[in-house]
Amino acid sequence: MGRKVQTFNFHFHNGGQWEIPVELVGDIWIKRVSTSLGRINDGEIVEIHPSEAFRMELLPEADTFQTTDINQGGLEAGMFETVIKNQDIERLTVVWDNDDSEEVYFPFEITEESGTVNKFMSGKIQDGKLFLVIDVNNHVNDIYPN
Repeated sequence: MGRKVQTFNFHFHNGGQWEIPVELVGDIWIKRVSTSLGRINDGEIVEIHPSEAFRMELLPEADTFQTTDINQGGLEAGMFETVIKNQDIERLTVVWDNDDSEEVYFPFEITEESGTVNKFMSGKIQDGKLFLVIDVNNHVNDIYPN
């Protein structure tokens, strides 16, 4: 029997995280995940899994960020707007039902030297759902037209 995904944990360029249970995901597609060796942020050389592109549809119930941290409490109003505004998803941790996990890195290039916005990320909210695309060649409207 194969493994099943339990959660997706997004990691933002600014250090934040957002965990999504698999039940709140509509469409998802991660293109060409490969295995490479690399150094992230001047750390040790480790095995990494870069992807060529990513797309995801999140159901309206995913539009929350639950925390007991008073400093992050303002995010509980809605993550969809935060993700659209900041556009800084850098990688994804896929957590499996056997407690294994894998890190998938997305194409990422900041739009300005001191910024965090990923020029390859686009997103939109439509019919209460969040649609995300991280792709060098495509925009969210190319993948998820109105």
